[in-house]
Amino acid sequence: MFLRRFERYKNGKPHTYWALAESYRTAKGSRQRIVAYLGELTPAEKDGWAKLGQHLATNSPAAKSPADASPDAGSAPKPLQRTLFDPPRRDEPR
Repeated sequence: MFLRRFERYKNGKPHTYWALAESYRTAKGSRQRIVAYLGELTPAEKDGWAKLGQHLATNSPAAKSPADASPDAGSAPKPLQRTLFDPPRRDEPR
């Protein structure tokens, strides 16, 4: 995860806004998604969010290599079940 900077001009003054973003890969290549919008930050807040982003990136399950994962019988992925929803019923005819 990393901090992404957005600059905007209001009344001729530059304003800097920040967002916590993460990178991920798709079939079409690397993409980034915004995890949290942080707004304007002081330098101390900016450093704190950057440290948190680094901590989350290094300790997330996606950051660990497949060799680190131990194959347990209980950790096998479960198949997705399809859930069907009925449309709401109306008491009165239209």
